[in-house]
Amino acid sequence: MSESKAILCRRRRKYPVLIEIKDSHEIDGEFHSSEVLCDGVLAELDDDGGWQLDYVEQSEGLEGSRAALRVQNRLVSLSREGEFPLEITLEQGVRHSCYYTTPAGLMRLGVFARSVESSISPSGGKIKLNYTLDFYADLMSSNQMEIKVLRSGAE
Repeated sequence: MSESKAILCRRRRKYPVLIEIKDSHEIDGEFHSSEVLCDGVLAELDDDGGWQLDYVEQSEGLEGSRAALRVQNRLVSLSREGEFPLEITLEQGVRHSCYYTTPAGLMRLGVFARSVESSISPSGGKIKLNYTLDFYADLMSSNQMEIKVLRSGAE
């Protein structure tokens, strides 16, 4: 097998993982936090060496929703399918808009990522996010999320 084909094969590998998501946010001076564990799949992206985590949501109210988290340098995007779909982009130092579906309807939110850190490899790693959400430029919440990815089985 040629070297370029070997690289392509490595880049397409998928790894079973255990995902630990710790989320905390402050809304109007009140702090809330949650912690969730779930099984997932870590796959290397073909385009630029980024990574994608695929998993089924376990958070209260989102159970059974399918989620995909893409990590490429200091850019993280999350898409969720299910009762409350979501497409959100977190890019360090940049404000993006996203649409967030709630029981009350569709909301357009601003997302500003203060910091995006990732250290993902085939053996797992960590993603740390610090960001704010705003509604028509009024601050809604300050958020921190830490996602740990641990290899959970053989390839």
